[in-house]
Amino acid sequence: MKLDDHIMLWNHASVKVMDFRHAQLEAGERLSPYRLPSNAFLYVLDGSAHVQLDQSQHHMKRFHVLHGGRSAYLTIEAEEPFTYYLVLYKPVLMLAPSHKLMQHHDLNRPFQYVYGFVPLYPLPLLETLGKMHSAWMTPDPLHLFHARTLFYQFVHELLWQMQRQGIEPARPDLLAQMLRYMQESYRDPITLETMSALFDCSVSYLTKLFKKQMNESPIRLLTQIRVRKAADLLAQTETSLQETAELVGYPDAHTLGRSFKKYYGLPLSEFRAKYQQNGPIPKSPAFRTKFAIVPPYTQCYSVNDYEYHYHSTRSGGFSVSKINKPYSMAAALLLCMTLLLSACSGATNAGANQPGTSSSPAAQSSSQPSAEASPASSSAATKTYTDSKGTVTIPANPERIVDLTGSAIGNLLKLDLKPVAALGEALVNPYHEGKLDGIVDLGDGTNLEAILHLDPDLIIVFDFLEESEYEKLEQIAPVVRLKYGAGTPAELLTEFGKITGREQVAQAWIEEWNAKIAEVKPKITEVVGDKTVSILQPYAKGIYAWGNKGGRGGEILYGDLGLKAPAIIQKALIDGAEFGSSLSLEQLPEYAGDYIFTSNWGWDDGDPDVVYGSSLWKGLPAVKQNQVFFINAEGSYFNDPISLEAQLQFIIESFIGDKA
Repeated sequence: MKLDDHIMLWNHASVKVMDFRHAQLEAGERLSPYRLPSNAFLYVLDGSAHVQLDQSQHHMKRFHVLHGGRSAYLTIEAEEPFTYYLVLYKPVLMLAPSHKLMQHHDLNRPFQYVYGFVPLYPLPLLETLGKMHSAWMTPDPLHLFHARTLFYQFVHELLWQMQRQGIEPARPDLLAQMLRYMQESYRDPITLETMSALFDCSVSYLTKLFKKQMNESPIRLLTQIRVRKAADLLAQTETSLQETAELVGYPDAHTLGRSFKKYYGLPLSEFRAKYQQNGPIPKSPAFRTKFAIVPPYTQCYSVNDYEYHYHSTRSGGFSVSKINKPYSMAAALLLCMTLLLSACSGATNAGANQPGTSSSPAAQSSSQPSAEASPASSSAATKTYTDSKGTVTIPANPERIVDLTGSAIGNLLKLDLKPVAALGEALVNPYHEGKLDGIVDLGDGTNLEAILHLDPDLIIVFDFLEESEYEKLEQIAPVVRLKYGAGTPAELLTEFGKITGREQVAQAWIEEWNAKIAEVKPKITEVVGDKTVSILQPYAKGIYAWGNKGGRGGEILYGDLGLKAPAIIQKALIDGAEFGSSLSLEQLPEYAGDYIFTSNWGWDDGDPDVVYGSSLWKGLPAVKQNQVFFINAEGSYFNDPISLEAQLQFIIESFIGDKA
């Protein structure tokens, strides 16, 4: 900013003096990084020190003046006894909307600029600050008002001397300040609104700044910081998953787990088992990473260890960019608007042109049909549905569904609905064989352009989806966000029924399921009695035990059939919140039940015979008595209705053979 423009802004500013501090540091003493709560002037009375304001370094001696904006980080290390004034103030710009300066781009943070120099005439500044300090220290409203008027005199003198010496204010590194704040305050409930208020800028300016310089949203970068901190805790401490989540700013382990798996490709418990005391944690998300800050081993920007000396494109470093960015967002949004306008103009005839439309009547549910819905145009009818985030308007009978839940696709298939596309991980379930033909494989679901071209009328996701991603999807089609891990499989199917207008189909399956359980439960109980049942899976670093929330038939064994688990599994994985627990081979006897359902993990290069061939395994009572049953490894982690049917049949055959 030019100094004349800066002076013009001071002419339109109302200022409140927040504090006036007179302080001294002894030789060698250090003021640790201090985030300025408001704009500030630092004036050196005596001595010398190395002063750092964000990334700017200053060797300050007597009469030196330094200005910094709110939220800048100030560090002082005294070479010799160092005495200084620190004046904290809050300015408010009082400009009429028509003023030409309102169009100036620097108005986003008009008083945040950095400048430091030794005045040619220091005594007038020193005298004014001395009077101001005396007035400030007198607890009387009139004296405080006098201090405020003296502050204006100080600023006037300072600007006059800057003008004489040709000093120009420099733009502060706002991005560095924000990233440092996120690095230090990630435990707090940070939002775009709180950050914009803290750094005196608008939400739109904040977002544009991150997009321009980092090619990334601030919330996604905050997520990266949090999952990295979680990775450190998992590998280096014994904190529970819930405690880990709370320590890194998440409300619960389920929410953290979804974000964590998205970046590192592993559930929390698996990551802990893999990296705890087994070497360094990967510095960057290692699996299915969608975004990264910079390539590894560069000397570019890092949010770790308070290193904010990044090399942006203006200084020749690597630019921060998305990995595998598949499309231009601007083009995608333009295409979205085109499709939306086309859909609005042709909504009446849309349903007649879609192949494979189901004729099943929509069952009544808590979802409310729109009053504008016409019986003659069911495809254009809408209803409201309350998902985990709020109320959303969706088609009464959606026909082109994109399923981004991954593991929940079987709920749609059981309702005789085939989504037009799904995640790659949803298309590997052997229990769904023959039911997936024609479904587009979206891989990890990050290619929004591919979703856009499918012209969906509804997108279904779990609520671990980040807000920024939700907003992008919402521009393509209505999005329903289901609560991940909430309720039983039957309750989840019920919600799918409400969403798709097939509550009756869902209820019919639930009734058939309950009838089947009622038929076989007495027979299985007669065989098992009060003996214990466990679900164990060997993997590369040990063994997993599962409870009643992680598939593998656990919902049936411990839920529907009410079978007994070993005490340690009951406490941690059934009564507790965790899905699975990693254990070592030595702990095996404690987790092993009288009956064991098992398979190899199947998702790493571990050799299951390390467990199955061990003397500990072979010595288990269940193994000796041939009460070990090998489940399907690939289909084990699904718990949709189709998978449950197959798992129940296997459980029946395992316990009672053909007696069912």
